[in-house]
Amino acid sequence: MSVDPDAVRLERLNAGAPFLNTHRAGSLESVLGVVEAGSARIENGLGTATIRFSERAEVEPVFRDIAAGIIRNVSVGYRVHRYDIEKRDGAPELWRAVDWEPLEISAVPIGADSGAQVRSGDAQGETQNPCILTRQSGTSNEPIEITKGNNMPKSKKATGGDAAETRQDEAEVQTHAGVSTTQTPAPVSRSKPDPDTIRTEERQRAAEILTLCRRHDLDGLAADLIGRGVTLNTARSEILDKIADADPLQGRVHEPAPASARGNGDADTAYRDAVAQALLHRHNPGSHELTSAGRDFRGMSLIELARHALERQGQTTRGMSRLELAGEALGTRAAGAMSTSDFPAILANVANKTLRQAYASNPRTFAAWARRATITDFKPVSRTQIAGAPDLEKVLESGEFKYGSIGEGKETYALATYGRIVAITRQVLINDDLDAFTRIPSAFGAAAADLESDIVYAILTQNPSMADNKALFHASHGNLGTAAGVTETALGEAYRKFGSQKGLEGRLISILPSYIITPPGTRAIEARKQMTQTTPAATADVNTFAGRLQVIEEPRLIPSTGNDPWFLAADPGRVDTIEYAYLDGQEGVYTETRTGFEVDGIEIKARHDFAAKAIDWRGLFKNTGV
Repeated sequence: MSVDPDAVRLERLNAGAPFLNTHRAGSLESVLGVVEAGSARIENGLGTATIRFSERAEVEPVFRDIAAGIIRNVSVGYRVHRYDIEKRDGAPELWRAVDWEPLEISAVPIGADSGAQVRSGDAQGETQNPCILTRQSGTSNEPIEITKGNNMPKSKKATGGDAAETRQDEAEVQTHAGVSTTQTPAPVSRSKPDPDTIRTEERQRAAEILTLCRRHDLDGLAADLIGRGVTLNTARSEILDKIADADPLQGRVHEPAPASARGNGDADTAYRDAVAQALLHRHNPGSHELTSAGRDFRGMSLIELARHALERQGQTTRGMSRLELAGEALGTRAAGAMSTSDFPAILANVANKTLRQAYASNPRTFAAWARRATITDFKPVSRTQIAGAPDLEKVLESGEFKYGSIGEGKETYALATYGRIVAITRQVLINDDLDAFTRIPSAFGAAAADLESDIVYAILTQNPSMADNKALFHASHGNLGTAAGVTETALGEAYRKFGSQKGLEGRLISILPSYIITPPGTRAIEARKQMTQTTPAATADVNTFAGRLQVIEEPRLIPSTGNDPWFLAADPGRVDTIEYAYLDGQEGVYTETRTGFEVDGIEIKARHDFAAKAIDWRGLFKNTGV
């Protein structure tokens, strides 16, 4: 490839081409940054460009690895517009890209070799492009122009002599990616294919095939595909065929459903929703109104609904015992048959809805005063507190401006996963035990919500250490009051301590509390009295703190021994207090279902990814009470 400035079209890069994750051009999530406009240039055979990184949270780990020198290799995705081809007697043709266009720059784990490298870009979803091949005969200096690509007319045009023509070739010219810029690229002038390149491409092909086969438990197929030397596209096709041919219940034959009974699309969904609605109404009539569709299944037992679901799909249930009927309704779906798909889906739908409803309805008092966040993965995350700007200093006439610095603090935590499995067995259907898959999932949903409250309020009661190795509530932090009840004097002290808090730069930050958090009982009564508007007869009787704080009562703050404490919290939008986080895209409890292996029935797994951490002590205050 020529790296002469006249051979490389830099307009696309200089217009703001993307900086990608390993040439993945199919998703916006793969964009790590952008080429700064006008920064791309070629000088002395070296291409350089300035990259501006995205400020998205998920990009920060990649940026840090690049800044630390962990990720060092970059690669360029490009398109060739013209090759010069030289045919030499007794030697292979020499192809030179003399007109090519960089499309993007990528961070890659393994770069190409020190010369220009080319690999097919069809796996990236890129389109074919027109390309001109200028072929020069080994015995004549007269060029032959061959135009390859899409949407080009077939024609022959004399360009000087009988040996020259312009035509459309049937071969496809693909977009390419893979010019390594780890080292200075050098023009390619090899007369034979580079053995290192061939070995690298073969290793990449074998590794991709092995990864695909292992992902689908087809390890035995990998050796055959690699040994036959098939392309990646062919390998993908054969892997999909193998998956489609797999029968999870080999040798088991189901009676095919007649066309009149066979469900399809929207009708199946409507049927499942109607049965699920009838069961939910039976479980809790006050929360689930019985619709006209659900009335068709009112009063039917679980085993009767199971029989109806099987016969609706055309499967004969005549002569089946209740145990056989329950087992068939909860069995694994067979290849090519729909006979057992409806009923497990209905039961799972009911269980999931009751679980999620219980989770959503369970009170979580911390949501008012703590800050919610989402985290993209399970790696530890750092929450940085940036200090305010340094104090401005007077600049005398003819004086100079002085530099200031901004400090920062950091707290680190990571998500944790919690979960349990609920099993719906054949015995549940036979005994018509509706509560087994409504009340138990409902209890799990409530437990997930309770877990969040347990984790958040444990931070207040256990007083963990912060990044400075001092407890969250500590005299050095200026957020621990003199033991007292919720009195005017104690509140005055608390407000004074809030007003004395300083930022990392050492300047007062002017924050005030917005919430008072107490256990039920005496402390809650004291707090509500202080917050209640009154009509005093004298100035001395004025309720000074009336309406200034929102009272939050939380039973988890009741101590096992000793006095009832009370706490103040600032608005989390003004200053960090405690942060609680969910996994991005799965806020709240998440459920999955499968046909059971350990039990004869359906297993419903409830999974919850959650964490909480005190981020800054300046927005919190504690009084141990009396």
